[in-house]
Amino acid sequence: MRDLAFMALFLFMLVNAARCLHAGTMLWAWIALCAPQQYLYGIATSLPLNKIAVAVTLVGLFVDQTKKPPYIDAHILLVGLFVLQGVICYSVGLSDLDRSYDILDKMIKIYALCFVTTMAARDRLQIHSMLIVICLGMGIHGALEGLKYITSGGNHTVIAPASIGDNNYLAMATLMVMPLLVYLFRYSESRLIRLSFLGALLACFAGVIATASRGGLVGLLVLGTFLFLHSRRKLLALFGIAALAAGLLAFAPEQWTERMTTIGAAGQDNSFMSRVSSWKLNTILALDRPLVGGGYSALENWAVFDIYKEKFHTLDGFIDSPEPSFALAAHSIYFQTLGDLGFPGFLLFMAILVTGFRNLGRILRMTRGRESLVWAYDLAVLFRLSLVVFMVSGALLSAAYFELLYIMLTQVSVLRRHLEETVVAAKPRPRMSAQTHDAAMGVVLPIGWDSTDARQPGREW
Repeated sequence: MRDLAFMALFLFMLVNAARCLHAGTMLWAWIALCAPQQYLYGIATSLPLNKIAVAVTLVGLFVDQTKKPPYIDAHILLVGLFVLQGVICYSVGLSDLDRSYDILDKMIKIYALCFVTTMAARDRLQIHSMLIVICLGMGIHGALEGLKYITSGGNHTVIAPASIGDNNYLAMATLMVMPLLVYLFRYSESRLIRLSFLGALLACFAGVIATASRGGLVGLLVLGTFLFLHSRRKLLALFGIAALAAGLLAFAPEQWTERMTTIGAAGQDNSFMSRVSSWKLNTILALDRPLVGGGYSALENWAVFDIYKEKFHTLDGFIDSPEPSFALAAHSIYFQTLGDLGFPGFLLFMAILVTGFRNLGRILRMTRGRESLVWAYDLAVLFRLSLVVFMVSGALLSAAYFELLYIMLTQVSVLRRHLEETVVAAKPRPRMSAQTHDAAMGVVLPIGWDSTDARQPGREW
């Protein structure tokens, strides 16, 4: 029954995707983030849903007459060069693992989605719609685990979806989505929808706790501190954070508390020290092949690992760590790109992150002090929080090729472009009310969309 219901909904979405390019990019992004086959049991599990969504989106690319010409900015250019570097490194790489090709295939699809998005999503309505899709696609994993954790009284054991990885990756992904849920709660007009987003936010918070990820706890501290510093009602924000912390300490199981207390003893923790060994080995690989690295996931290949294990002690004067006894993942977005793609790939990856911050800074400068654009200002602040969480949590995870990062940064690029076209380039003209504008354009607003530009009363953080 679940499969039949999903297939009926999926067919409906395909029809809309074939007619509207933006609907196609939303479907494409949702399938990539959610991987709904994990929640199905019948014939739908064997269908290539992602490929079908991509094919239908390409149909919409030719059918939709409302699409705009694509644009190439620093973000799109850098992601393209990053993928190109991956192609080069794969072609001369050391690893013959199937995983290496899977990562390359995923990165090419990610870039295609980013590029097509520049033609599809170029205004506030479409940006808002994509935020909902991101939360429904990625946020559903953490929210479901959080609900199971709550209903089981803290006894639920989380097993992260295969499309994400282990519990540490699930915690990071959930933390990245939580700021967007704050935005959707803040800017949804319907009280019921606002409460739904608030409920999803609390469920995601429980989901992060349920993962028992120490990186997740650090991410929560970063998120709470950032929200407090940027809150317009700091006393209320402090009360909310304190209430959540008190609830966590009161209801978290004993094994969770014991695991979190090991954060301060990283030097004696075998798991952490194995990460340091992996960082060291990836550095040695990059120094040996500085322009191309070893290719995607090279050191996860036993043959490559055995070669570079012999050189492990060449950096003992700089990095002291135990010699690894088995092939390891990179366990860091920074050392992952360094070892996989060499110094050019590492620099391109860092440039992508820096460009994201530069775009956000540009948005904040364009919208600061403009009452009608406070929504864009708040969204930029929360996007920045998601990016900070990724960079902090990703320092201990092999998440450099995570779809959510590139989808979010593309939305940042789209938001900046929208503001440049409507605020900087536009000539002054008489203001039209939001309701009149929506009626004139024939816009059908998505669920929870707040059509007014100005701040709604009583919506401060």
